[in-house]
Amino acid sequence: MNKKSFVIEIIGYGLALAYSIILASILELSKVPELRIRANIVIVMFAVLFIGYIAVVLLKERGRVLIVIVNVMVVLYLIQPHMEKKWILSLVYVVIYAILFLIFNQIKNKQFFSKKKTKKWKSILIIDDDQTQVMTVRPMLMSAGYSVLSAETGEMGLQIAETQKPDLILLDVILPGMKGREVCKRLKNNEVTKDIPVIFVTVKDSKDEIVAEMDAGAHAHLTKPISVKVLISTIRSILG
Repeated sequence: MNKKSFVIEIIGYGLALAYSIILASILELSKVPELRIRANIVIVMFAVLFIGYIAVVLLKERGRVLIVIVNVMVVLYLIQPHMEKKWILSLVYVVIYAILFLIFNQIKNKQFFSKKKTKKWKSILIIDDDQTQVMTVRPMLMSAGYSVLSAETGEMGLQIAETQKPDLILLDVILPGMKGREVCKRLKNNEVTKDIPVIFVTVKDSKDEIVAEMDAGAHAHLTKPISVKVLISTIRSILG
């Protein structure tokens, strides 16, 4: 959490608490017959403001807009010429509102609420010496919103996994040199890569092979040739 969001959250929590206390006080005033209508109107506006500050805590743009608009309404209502002395709170509120308006209507704060959250592409490492397979799977993954890394050998895959820290690894069993299950075991024994989920993608689909893959630390097994739908759904079920 950056400093700006922390400050805004503190303000939001503090004002939500303050408004809940004010609401409780005004509820008492609503019991006085001559003040009932006026008090009920203010109760509704302060209840909306309470909701607005909860939205502010969640950094929602509609919360900021709601606060600015409803605060204007409250001020206009409270400074009416016919207000009674019992509503001296009005003057105090006008001062508070001026401060809040400066805070929540500053251009930099408006931009903070309305800025788009940058979507981080999750990366997938393919460890497979079959370049035809890699060239087939790569566009599938990219069209689904993933960035793709690749390695032709287990040794190269281990190095890339440790330096690039992909979000998931698609691993073939049959590789030149170090075999897939050994690669998986080394990934799981490395503090840097142990939490990276591994999906074995191989032509072997016997029960014994799949059990051996799971024992090595794999999260799932897919059999070649790969179905696009099954591949993407399996990846999403693991990465979310």
